[in-house]
Amino acid sequence: MNPRIAIRTPLALLVLAALLLNAGPVPAQLAPTATPPTELKDMGPGGSQVELGRWLTQAASAYQENDYDAWVRALERLHSLRPYNADFMRQLVEGYARIGDRSKAFNMMLRMQQQGLSEDWSAVDGLDSIRPYPLYGHLSQLMGEAGQPFGNARLAVEIPGEIAMPEALAFDPASERLFVGTVRDGAIMVRGPDDEGFETFASPDTVDGLMAVFDLVADPARGHLWVATGSTSQYRGATSANFGRTSLIRLDLASGEKQAEFRVLSDGKPHLLGAMALADDGTIYAADNLTPFVYRLAPGETRPSVFLGNPVFTGFRGIALSPDAAKLYVADYELGLFVFQTDGERRGLPLPAPDTLNLGGIDGLYRWDNSLVAIQNGISPERVLRLDLDASGTRVESVAPLVVADPRFDIPTFGTLVGDDLLMLASSHWDKVSAQGQPVGGPLPPVAVLRSAVNEAQNLVVGQEMLEQMKRQYEAQRAREDAADGEG
Repeated sequence: MNPRIAIRTPLALLVLAALLLNAGPVPAQLAPTATPPTELKDMGPGGSQVELGRWLTQAASAYQENDYDAWVRALERLHSLRPYNADFMRQLVEGYARIGDRSKAFNMMLRMQQQGLSEDWSAVDGLDSIRPYPLYGHLSQLMGEAGQPFGNARLAVEIPGEIAMPEALAFDPASERLFVGTVRDGAIMVRGPDDEGFETFASPDTVDGLMAVFDLVADPARGHLWVATGSTSQYRGATSANFGRTSLIRLDLASGEKQAEFRVLSDGKPHLLGAMALADDGTIYAADNLTPFVYRLAPGETRPSVFLGNPVFTGFRGIALSPDAAKLYVADYELGLFVFQTDGERRGLPLPAPDTLNLGGIDGLYRWDNSLVAIQNGISPERVLRLDLDASGTRVESVAPLVVADPRFDIPTFGTLVGDDLLMLASSHWDKVSAQGQPVGGPLPPVAVLRSAVNEAQNLVVGQEMLEQMKRQYEAQRAREDAADGEG
């Protein structure tokens, strides 16, 4: 939804001490083993914003005082709280180098490279202790190359800049119409295969209760278009009266006529429904952008009810259902992917994945066959991945990048699946408007809708054996230097 905040200097930790920090990284290779899953109840309150802010403040204070040992200790704690945050990892490389722990510096640098992160290490200070080694040069080169465009995505259609803050896509296969939901005007625009441009399908003027649109889901079998809507400061019609109101609205897919509205009841907490997932029986699941809840609305029910929620989570984004709707996959922007059983105890676990796969910064999440398609904008480079699951649907077995560092990417957010293709918004207006939704820095640019074939993506493997060999060479060289120092 919102662009990630990059921390490029250690002192910026002070400024962001009270903010949620978004996640980082990217993969390219999968290891044969993965970190064992942890029960949600065992994750504890260690990731609370209070603790995060405390360690951020300690890190910034230590850096200002040139106490690099204390800085590293604070960064290690921050990394344990937010293991997908690329900024913490980058600063740990610098910290380890500053205190002379070259092995740990290279280990962290290698981990970042394995995750597919791009980084310009020449712009990072404090690395003099590791720059002379061949492993530094090789990893630095690879991480520079990681920022080069990869994959195949063609332009499907362009949304003109006058359609401000497009945030949601849906597609009707019968009529081949593309629907676009907007935050600024709360409008749903539509374009058919023979149309020259977009027309208004629904708006707050024609649909009572329609406000900023955060997701759309087409249900062609029942002739429905589901809308996740709510008030936000960027919405043109935001008022004190509708502040905090959010609901699911069901429209007629053909005409745009309102059929029903299902409002989330006020409970004193902020709520804003976002990403949705539709089960075959018509049940709708919807993530809350502001409070870590997922709501469920079954056919015949009059209100969305809380399906799951846990204070461990930092912020839900995309969600997706397994083919049999027995499992719900949920993306937490900072903590990665989780899988929940939809029946019984609704037991949830972090989705097990190889250690070289970074699952932070996921916005859009979609299910294709027995795979998940993830749009990651909280990383550098921004990318789209296909995560192939095992037969049980409870573990990531392999990864195939669809599109990486596409030059049209500028905070890619959400999309929709059309058969074997992903249609996605390549960019966002969130960082180009004020808190009140007004353009800053000139007119809003058009937003490309890209189309990428999910089934054509191939699994990639990094040259790990070569990297390990270079690491062994470095360790042997360091041993010789240490021996020489001892003789001296």
